[in-house]
Amino acid sequence: MATIKDIARLAKVTPSTVSRVLNHSGGYSEKTRRRVEKIADELHYQKNEAAVNLVAQTSNLIGVIVTNATTSFAAPIIDSIEDWAYQNGGRILLAHCGLNDSKRLKACLNLMAGRKVNGIISVSVQFDEDNLKLLDQLQLPLISLGVKVSNQPMISIDNLKATMAGTNYLISHGYQRIALVAVDTNDPQTGRTRCAGYQKAMESARLTPSIIPGDYSFAAGKQAVELLLAKGELPEAIFAASDDAAAGVIYAAQEHGIKVPEQLAVLGFDNSSVASMIYPGITTIDQPFKQMGQLAIEHLTNQNVSSVELPYQIKERGSVAKYNSAQS
Repeated sequence: MATIKDIARLAKVTPSTVSRVLNHSGGYSEKTRRRVEKIADELHYQKNEAAVNLVAQTSNLIGVIVTNATTSFAAPIIDSIEDWAYQNGGRILLAHCGLNDSKRLKACLNLMAGRKVNGIISVSVQFDEDNLKLLDQLQLPLISLGVKVSNQPMISIDNLKATMAGTNYLISHGYQRIALVAVDTNDPQTGRTRCAGYQKAMESARLTPSIIPGDYSFAAGKQAVELLLAKGELPEAIFAASDDAAAGVIYAAQEHGIKVPEQLAVLGFDNSSVASMIYPGITTIDQPFKQMGQLAIEHLTNQNVSSVELPYQIKERGSVAKYNSAQS
């Protein structure tokens, strides 16, 4: 691996001059800058960031903690954070903490502290008491996306109102037997809030709620349809708690020869990439994930860490149509 001394020898300058050029500190000519940078590029020189951070006690590193990066909603958030970092000379340290895994979350926080990140963006991560205490001890700025972390700022939509809006959207299209599926009813924040929004809209319309629990996954959506069919209780419309789950609903419906939306309307949640990748395209609650990621990293780097509630909207595609009584 090339060193500053290697560059200095080839450029015929002192190592301190090379250091000033690479750190943009000034005190050198334009000709010297071009020569040093050209040689550094040819040698594929990489700055020892760990050593720099150790001296400066800081870094241009932002930590990102996610429960699972394979979910379709996490991808646009991570992409927007990485895009911003690339354009602004920052770097990203990504870690997975699993779902409700206190030990693994603790390891992630200690990793972030050890690498001296400037701050942490957590994506739908729920902190237990022990890790809240650890976060306070580490004194690392944190901004949470999607869920509330005690005494920390949050960027999110209003899940209660969004779920009410989605349910009312189906009701306004003529549907009365509407099931909410693949929602984690043990999730004290997102899950229970979405259940509450759905129930409030259904009860306001004097309709009977029907909730099939799950973990927001494709498999959970598929299993919900199988369960409803086995019980002989397939509704007129299904509101899936995520687009992944909505895709599972559509897949299962098609396996059983049930046409969407002619015989079953399907509404998703997130407007993730999967919503436009299947047929029919999923009508869904649009969460502005890219904006969430960009705002989070901007707030952290500018040390303007405050909570923001973002707007949602219903993105219409082909999985919901006006209800036709002939389909029941």
